[in-house]
Amino acid sequence: MAFACSNGDGNRVTVTFPSMITHATVTIARALVGLLVAALGVGLSASGARAEKVRPELFGMDMVQLTIPPAPLVSTPTMRLIVRWSGVERSPGQYDWAELDDRLAMARQHGSRPLLTLYSTPDFYAMGDVGDVVEVRPPKLSAYRAFVSALARRYGDRADYQLWAEMNVSNNYVGTVRHMAKMAKIASQEVRQYAPGALVVAPQGPIRLPGSRAWFERFWTQKVGGKPIAKWVDVATLSGFPLPRHGPEQGIRLVKVLRRITSAGGFDGPIWVVEINYDVLGRKPTVPISIEEQVANVVKTYVLNASIGTQRVYWHYWAPPVPNMNTAMLSPDNQIAPPGKAFGEIQPWLIGTRARGCTITRNGDFYSCLFTIKRAERRVMWSVSGRERRVAVPDRTRRLSFPDGTVRRLDAPKRVRVGAMPVMIESWGKRAESTRTR
Repeated sequence: MAFACSNGDGNRVTVTFPSMITHATVTIARALVGLLVAALGVGLSASGARAEKVRPELFGMDMVQLTIPPAPLVSTPTMRLIVRWSGVERSPGQYDWAELDDRLAMARQHGSRPLLTLYSTPDFYAMGDVGDVVEVRPPKLSAYRAFVSALARRYGDRADYQLWAEMNVSNNYVGTVRHMAKMAKIASQEVRQYAPGALVVAPQGPIRLPGSRAWFERFWTQKVGGKPIAKWVDVATLSGFPLPRHGPEQGIRLVKVLRRITSAGGFDGPIWVVEINYDVLGRKPTVPISIEEQVANVVKTYVLNASIGTQRVYWHYWAPPVPNMNTAMLSPDNQIAPPGKAFGEIQPWLIGTRARGCTITRNGDFYSCLFTIKRAERRVMWSVSGRERRVAVPDRTRRLSFPDGTVRRLDAPKRVRVGAMPVMIESWGKRAESTRTR
């Protein structure tokens, strides 16, 4: 198989691969991929010698609303549900689980694995400066232990547990890094005792600015009870929002930043993006973009994260357009919008495949991300700038799939045009070849 692409200077670079994907040829192909990446300038690939299969749980929805969603959900293998502690425990030791029970029932109805994220300290447990908003003040550790214990005993292995939301954002938490580290130990002890099949998930937050990253670096170097944070949690997380005006291609770098931070703390477990959308800067209004650009944001987010081995990505969130983020899953009248439809349509593209990485032109404009499943090769391709390129599809290409659900079947080799909207090119059989672009 051959892959040819511009090197950004107007010249073409071609690398030829063996046509059959076997154990022997994968070793050769990896070496050639290294040459290709050097020629093209940039590459993304999953960590580890052997890429894990993309699981359904990659596709998550961050259900921040505390009510049942305003429109039917598309396939959502996992949901993030906010647990407002002060709304459950309105007086010491007295719990009202009704609302949370309903939301977990909704998740089960959709076949979704819930991630329960705590926040909002009850006023009678709040510590710290009385001038701060009560719910963002750190809780008394004994009270936090009692609540996490009650939560884990009630829902057990039916959910995973995130110990707090956005630990480095003053709208959610104003305590110290040290206090949050102690909360991690407590959450770990209680969840592992009462829900041993569940995952203990570290708190997330944005890391796009130096100050935010520094908070994470301090957290991941903490030791509590003689053990590093890496021993108390099963999953590392982040809020994946890139800087304003930056899209998925820039945002994916934040996952790599978190991997470097957590690795320095001795953690080599999975990373989840538990909030993602674009052009988000607090409550400041965003610059509207076209529906096509919104669809592309959704597709590229999941393809790029799958390509580097991110296990779960929770889209923020299942709702009509809001002023401070540019991609909405629902229309203003609460119907499923094209980005929401694309969220469901692309799941069969990726689930069950193994990520083989992305190749990117030196100028960063053209992406080709390869996934394999049995004897099939699936390539998701797009142009960042929107400039169309003619792609010569492999001889045994069977179909082209688009994020709106359209499928084009090909009976003979052809060239297809690839622009800003990602397209999935699927090739079958031992003679499957790489694509070439012009």
